[in-house]
Amino acid sequence: MKTEYIPKFVTLLAGAIVCIDCILRNRDTTYSLEILLATLIIFYILGIIAQKIIEKVKESNMVMKLKEMSEEIESEQTDENIDEEENENETSENVDSSEI
Repeated sequence: MKTEYIPKFVTLLAGAIVCIDCILRNRDTTYSLEILLATLIIFYILGIIAQKIIEKVKESNMVMKLKEMSEEIESEQTDENIDEEENENETSENVDSSEI
C-alpha cells in the first residue's frame, strides 16, 4: 500500500462526513465552511502523522526480516562449513585407516 495517499484519503473522508452532517442539520453556509476548513486542516495533520507511523512500522518490519534472513543465511553457511569439516575428517580417517 502506498502511504502517500493516506493523508489525502483521511482528509477527504472527514470533509465528506462534515458536509453531510452540516446538510442534515441545516447549518448556515458560512458556519459550515468554517467547520469544514478546520476539519480538513486537523484531519490532514492527523493523516500525515498516521502516514509517518505506518512508514516507520513498515521500515522496522523490513529491517527485522532482513536480520532474520541474514541470520538464516549465516546458520546455513555454518551448517555447510560443519558438514565440510566432517567430510574432511571422515576422508582423513579413511585415508589413515587404509594406510594401516
